[in-house]
Amino acid sequence: MRTLNAPTDEQLKHFQAWRATALQIMPYMSSIMFSLRPVDTLAVDTFAVDPGHRLYINFEKVIPMGAQFAAEGLLHECSHLIAEHEMIAQSAGVSDDERDTWNVSADMAINDDLRDAGCDALAAHGVFAAQIGEPDYQTPVHYLEVLRRKQKQARQKAGQQGGGKGQPQQGQGGQQGQGDGDQPMRGCGSGAGGRKGGFELGDDTMGGQAEAASAVEKELVRIATASAIRQHQEQNGIGSVPGGFAQLVDEILAPSKTPWERMLASFVRRAVAHKAGYFDATYTRRNRRRMNETMSDGQGRVLGRVVAPGYIKPVPSVHFYRDTSGSVSDHALALATTEVIGIARKLGIRGDDLIVSDLDTMVHQSVRFNGKASVMEVQGRGGTNMCEAIEHACSLKKKPSVIIVATDGETGWPAERPSIPVVVLLVNVTSDYWRENVPSWAHLVEVSDLV
Repeated sequence: MRTLNAPTDEQLKHFQAWRATALQIMPYMSSIMFSLRPVDTLAVDTFAVDPGHRLYINFEKVIPMGAQFAAEGLLHECSHLIAEHEMIAQSAGVSDDERDTWNVSADMAINDDLRDAGCDALAAHGVFAAQIGEPDYQTPVHYLEVLRRKQKQARQKAGQQGGGKGQPQQGQGGQQGQGDGDQPMRGCGSGAGGRKGGFELGDDTMGGQAEAASAVEKELVRIATASAIRQHQEQNGIGSVPGGFAQLVDEILAPSKTPWERMLASFVRRAVAHKAGYFDATYTRRNRRRMNETMSDGQGRVLGRVVAPGYIKPVPSVHFYRDTSGSVSDHALALATTEVIGIARKLGIRGDDLIVSDLDTMVHQSVRFNGKASVMEVQGRGGTNMCEAIEHACSLKKKPSVIIVATDGETGWPAERPSIPVVVLLVNVTSDYWRENVPSWAHLVEVSDLV
């Protein structure tokens, strides 16, 4: 294992200079920047972070690269931490051998914002969504699905050309090794949801010189950073902060209190369990490429047709229905919208993977969630019939992994269990009658006033 050391006085001077340069670019990142615990090591290529805000730095390599490069590297690692990419990777069901691919996906999700903030060195050399033919400003989960698909296609092509098992699932960003051999690890570390290097400290504090940040400290740092972003926006106007960071403000300062990442974990795992390399065969769907295969005996006589399993690759998706009937107060609707934002942040999904529909006795609109602004308009305000929500979801061509119905409970429900799991989100319920009226086949979650 490579040696870990506390930075020397000379190295700390460099680190402090990088930090000062970084805060000239993004001054609102001060709290999270000062929460970093620098550790000197040759086990990383440049920088890496762990969930405890320990920052592993290859000072020997980074110092000659200059203060601007290093400052932007610090901002990059801090962006992984404030976006909680390690937690989102767990919620998205990222497996150990997908960590390199996830790291690249997460890099793409933050590099566009850092470029917009003025990180010129990163703009010239970083990995961006355009390199895989995708638009900027998407979630890491979106980019992960694109990379999975491209890797699967590459393996299939290699197999057709006689390449055996196809390309190994090596990280798109070139991450190699664990950083505990001769080659330093390339990648941002487990704090970004990437590959965990063998050098990472874990519970070790390096003799008290690198104590991990506690859960409370990390939450306070995120709140302080979000508050600084909001203040910077108020003083300098809209556009003074990149869009991705501006969106974090509402998600952090007015967060959902519901642990959606745990609540919906089983549904998400079910949705990602069947994918390439993970025994994604299913006999509920025939393999179209093997429709004409037959079995024969030693004499060549056909004994019967082979039923080959097909393959499924569902994407984790949520269809969120807001009860917009007249009995639901504006404040209850605001709470429901907060939960939509919480789901987006904690599961790292948006767009086609998080659809929000308004309904009373009918579905009025369905929109792809792309930030708080996309779900601020509310339609409906008539009677109540949440049966319509479940019937609507079950009739869709692309069925969601889970249905979430946010309601005050003053509605009827289908008599039979639907084919898609249902979570009933009771918002500010006013009567035990409506609470007890929720069918036993639904998973019940209650949200009360947050103020």
